[in-house]
Amino acid sequence: MFEYMASHSRFTSSAAWTIASSVNRVLPEGALPAPSWAPGRLLKKHQRTPMGKGVPRRTLSLCPECNREAVEAVIRGQSDVAGFRERPGIIDAEILEEGGRILMRKACETHGPFEDVLSNHPDFFQRMEAQSLGGDFDCVGDRELHDHGPNSIRAGRGSYLIVDLTNRCNMMCRPCFMDANGVGYVDETDMEELKTIFERAGSFKPNREINVLFSGGEATLSPIFLDAIRHAKSKGFHRLHVSTNGIRFAESRNFAVEASAAGLHGVYLQFDGVSEEKNKHRGLGNYMEVKLRALENIAAAGMQTTLQVTVVNGLNNDCVGEIVRFALRNADQIHGVIFQPVMFTGRDERISTEDRYAERYPLSQLAYDLQAQTSIDWRPMRDWYPASAYAIFSHLDDVLDRGAERGSLFPDMHPDHAIMSPLLVDTEKGKAIPIPAFFDLGRFMQDVVQITDSGRSPRVTRAMVLLSLLRNFNQAKAPSGLGPHELRGLFEGSLYRFTTSNGDWSRQASAKTARWRLMFINGMWFQDAYNYDFATICNSNAPVATWQGEISFCAYNGGGWRKVLESVHHTATVADWYRNHGRHQIYAAGKKVQLVESLSSRPEPLVQIEAAPVGTFFTRG
Repeated sequence: MFEYMASHSRFTSSAAWTIASSVNRVLPEGALPAPSWAPGRLLKKHQRTPMGKGVPRRTLSLCPECNREAVEAVIRGQSDVAGFRERPGIIDAEILEEGGRILMRKACETHGPFEDVLSNHPDFFQRMEAQSLGGDFDCVGDRELHDHGPNSIRAGRGSYLIVDLTNRCNMMCRPCFMDANGVGYVDETDMEELKTIFERAGSFKPNREINVLFSGGEATLSPIFLDAIRHAKSKGFHRLHVSTNGIRFAESRNFAVEASAAGLHGVYLQFDGVSEEKNKHRGLGNYMEVKLRALENIAAAGMQTTLQVTVVNGLNNDCVGEIVRFALRNADQIHGVIFQPVMFTGRDERISTEDRYAERYPLSQLAYDLQAQTSIDWRPMRDWYPASAYAIFSHLDDVLDRGAERGSLFPDMHPDHAIMSPLLVDTEKGKAIPIPAFFDLGRFMQDVVQITDSGRSPRVTRAMVLLSLLRNFNQAKAPSGLGPHELRGLFEGSLYRFTTSNGDWSRQASAKTARWRLMFINGMWFQDAYNYDFATICNSNAPVATWQGEISFCAYNGGGWRKVLESVHHTATVADWYRNHGRHQIYAAGKKVQLVESLSSRPEPLVQIEAAPVGTFFTRG
């Protein structure tokens, strides 16, 4: 009887959708709005600039040796920043499929051939490319901010604005994409520079929401860490996070409370495995104790944690499933997981060819390793999408919220470089299931694109989205207790991830519902000089804010810009810094962090945040 009712409900909603969409196609398309934050009218899919994709294809890349020589020429004073800007070591490259892999091949006239693996699952690679929505607006009014020659950002706002506060760190990890504590100088951002960064951050269009990610080194060592958070908050940036190893948060719950009070919303916590053995390369003697304490203190201060995992093939790729299980068991403290395959820069830029082949972890492998290492029926070709697919819902919010001062958060990363899979977590039963197992997410996203492109009124748009939501829901395959009302609540409850900031944004983002939660598992691929693709640099998901403007994270680290700018800008030599400021503690070679406060099994939160009410999306306007 239940299966009959579920099937009948789906049939009814599908029939209603067919009728409504047929009428919608017959009527002439309406014009999309032209909000003040955008350089023109909102873009329909056919108006978006296609991203460089397809196999085989030609592109431009870097010669790792020529790029290193160009960087060293600036450091030695033989060249300047302007010279590096135009001549970073560019060579031709080809992306092709061969032997069940997607490869990049290139050859330098001076330094010979280079090859790297982009994917070891071509079908998965092509599936991600096929799901791309296309690019965001071209940037307007950004000439000085994005003037970095062939490495210039040309479109979109990005999802994360990375603000490096210091290159100092209290650990000595390997890998380390910036070689913290190893470059011989200290480079720190002061408050005047920080003010300039945030003044520039809103100076061009599209003026969208963005996640601010304070980083380093170890950002919490910066003397302006809390002041930086307060200043960003005062300038209207509400999505404030820090990327950290968690030592400061583990040492003091008061520090976590102070950071939260300053305006910090979330923490990206370094986490490479669930045991001491899997984290020996980090050098911290009591790694797991520190992480558990940090998680406890961060949650008690009312903030959410995203686990940030650097995956090295042969080191910790065999425990990605354990990390997801850990996140699911601690879903009240953990918001999601970002797996980041190792990039060979900084401490690892001179890696041997043999070690690079052995340690490279193609992003597509993540989906297949999680399928093999978990028991939740995770299917790579069904349950994974490019992370840029989020942008479909960002665009929906832009179409509906026409008076917003800022656009929605619009993930503009290339489909080859970021993937995601949403899981439904049943907190009562301690189980998880991929959303596409019972909800046709791919067809729903196609429906939403069709709906928004038609240019109807907000009321009609909401009604059609609701119809699509219902027709793509297969209740017979859904977990027991999850019905259309709960599905609608999940959809509305997840929209804070993209929507423009308002008084309820942080409350919605931190809300804990009674039973059902969404957890997004993400994979983020960053480029180094060996797999560098200039066709993907112009759309930067993670610009780094520097005294020379905003630079793609991949160009900054993988393309040599960090060393160039820090060599010109650095605050002091390490010796001078220690002489004037003293040495900070560095935990390496098994040294333990002394934790004074006791570790409880499950603390009572200091901040209790209730869930946002269901119904706002489909009823407002």
